[in-house]
Amino acid sequence: MTMRTLQFITALFLALPLCVAAQTGSSDDIFTISVAAPVSPKDVQVRYFLNGDPVVQHSSSMAKPDNEKIVVKTGVEGVSAKGFRAIVFAPGCQFATIKADDLSSSTRQAPFECQKLSSTALRGRADVSRFSGKDLQVTAVYVCGWAGQFFGVPGIAISPFAVGKAKVENDGTFAVEIPDFSGDPLWSSLSHNATLMFFLVDAQTGQQLARLSAPRDISRRGSLKVASSYPAEISFTVR
Repeated sequence: MTMRTLQFITALFLALPLCVAAQTGSSDDIFTISVAAPVSPKDVQVRYFLNGDPVVQHSSSMAKPDNEKIVVKTGVEGVSAKGFRAIVFAPGCQFATIKADDLSSSTRQAPFECQKLSSTALRGRADVSRFSGKDLQVTAVYVCGWAGQFFGVPGIAISPFAVGKAKVENDGTFAVEIPDFSGDPLWSSLSHNATLMFFLVDAQTGQQLARLSAPRDISRRGSLKVASSYPAEISFTVR
């Protein structure tokens, strides 16, 4: 990979679910993802990559909850991207991938229709005594280790996907619904390369209080390996 290529391969990803635009306008520098009911575009999370010579992506769309489309700007400061790739996810659904490596000949449109995955209650326990008196939740996010392989940029990191959340009981136990990612058609080729991160959150304020670290034998750098099955109960360490 040349230095010139590295200069335009930068952090081209959204840290939050992609915003929804009410109007597409007249510009050709957009890519439209149509979201099929009953999923709302507000619940769809997109991480995308633009390549060009050079292109740096900025998020500038506005959220409109009554729209059925997600609009991505594929031009930055008057420079058009050459190619567009995206990973699309909604909680409880299979992953979808979009490739348009030559936008000049692309229709610049793609659909997203949720293909449901079965789910399982992942049960955990942690010592939350230091947070006594707080209304606690645990949130789970999917860290997409396979993004670099799909985008063609080895080693690149993207923002994780929100998976679910659950109440933490006073004794530190919780059960959060996790999609059965092993049932996703991408599992054998891509999506198995991932981990789950868990965070303790103050349910009243939304403040993130701590990270939960999984046991070493089923984790990678403290994050739980995404697997086809999990132990009956996982003992997490509060970090």
